Amino acid sequence: MGERKAFIKDTFVYGLGNGLKKFIGLFLLPFYTRALTVGEFGMLETLGTAAALLGGFLSLGLDSACGYYYFKASDRQKADVLSTTFYLRLLSFLIIVPLLFFQRSLSNLIFGDPKHSFLIVLLLLLVPVNLMMSEQSHLFRYFRQPWRYNIITIVKSLANITIGITLVIVLKQGVEGAMWARIGSSFLVVVLAFGVFNFRKYSFRFSWSWARQLLKYGFPLIWAGIAAWIYNSSDRFFLLHYHNLHEVGLYSIGAIFSQPVLLINMAVQMSFSVLFFKLYHQEENPGKPSTRKMAIDIYNLYLAGSVVLATTLSVFSDVLIPFVATPDYADGARVVPLLVFSYIAAQSFQTMGPGISLSEKTWHFAWITGLTALLNIGLNFLFVPVMGFIGAGIATLISFVVYWVIKVYVASRYFPIAYPFVRIFVFYVFGVGLSILVATFGFQSSLWVKFLAILLVAGCAFLFKLLKRADVRMVWSKISRRET
Repeated sequence: MGERKAFIKDTFVYGLGNGLKKFIGLFLLPFYTRALTVGEFGMLETLGTAAALLGGFLSLGLDSACGYYYFKASDRQKADVLSTTFYLRLLSFLIIVPLLFFQRSLSNLIFGDPKHSFLIVLLLLLVPVNLMMSEQSHLFRYFRQPWRYNIITIVKSLANITIGITLVIVLKQGVEGAMWARIGSSFLVVVLAFGVFNFRKYSFRFSWSWARQLLKYGFPLIWAGIAAWIYNSSDRFFLLHYHNLHEVGLYSIGAIFSQPVLLINMAVQMSFSVLFFKLYHQEENPGKPSTRKMAIDIYNLYLAGSVVLATTLSVFSDVLIPFVATPDYADGARVVPLLVFSYIAAQSFQTMGPGISLSEKTWHFAWITGLTALLNIGLNFLFVPVMGFIGAGIATLISFVVYWVIKVYVASRYFPIAYPFVRIFVFYVFGVGLSILVATFGFQSSLWVKFLAILLVAGCAFLFKLLKRADVRMVWSKISRRET
């Protein structure tokens, strides 16, 4: 129960910080959706998608590798692991330089028009800054400092709002202004986190031994990351090819209103991995019974809470999107159920598959994500031309669920955990089906139908013993203490 309480505590703190960040960030959405057309909003999101692809390649898998070896290293070696990762990260940025000479070609490749070449320059500037921001943010996880993490995330959000409103709304800089806001706010976080909090955590020694281990562990994750990008984000480019930036904008607004599930996912990942690996390496019993039980308890708690949240977002998205954005974006509500449950599947295969990481056989990530990426490409070819952004959502949901099933099966060969698979599957499918049903007829459904759907899903969480009253009381007590 100690790990369960620690998980709830850390997840609550990380979730609070990320929630505040996104809430503050949503403050920009009404301004952006009124200052930018749906097509321009789609262009901004396409640039973000391209940044994710390039960032996945340049990351060299170092985030996961550093997290693994930091907890495996002795206390004396931990600072060397962090420093070696830091230097490897800096060296990887050299790849950005030659890409600057191909800005017009890249603009033509992405947008079919070379005139947006300066946006490509901004994209190439954003990627290394975001990677360094990720580097600094991970240190707060390793040292269990969630409140410091919250400080820098809120600073980033406030800076993004200030710069964004100034450039996009006041100075009418459009998409370029929004990109400068992202670059400036991320750079501020890097300076603040490194200069104020993290500087002393490095030994500033480079270790060839640790470098070899980090790169060996992380190298397969590069290709896994690229494949993951394909089934996470490539659908924007299918929509751009078969339809237009307007479809990308609708799909992107649906993704934005699905982000509360991603916030929970981020908080869970930041707390779970640290607690899991710490307990695993500390537990003396070779069977690791406490570690296995903790993994089951935490996942059940996550699934129950995330499915209830996903259902809530699904049934109320038809009201929230036109209210926060404009009626031009209202149609994007139809894709929300598909995306929120895709994100649950994504976190499920992260949380339920520790066996692969424990065995250090990270090449499994490469072939699993590669196979799923090929499936996603095929599904996008099949659905997007006919169904547009809804087809992209269907392709994403199917791909994520397939990845979830395959990864959990493979991971169980190295570290089997007795999850209640039948209850998990039934509860998940029930949540998906009910959410799609209500959301599809959302404009005709009354409020009591929406609330009834949420209550049914919450009731099933208790019925299937995935959620306990003690968990609800614990979360409520933390919320109450924050309010008083």
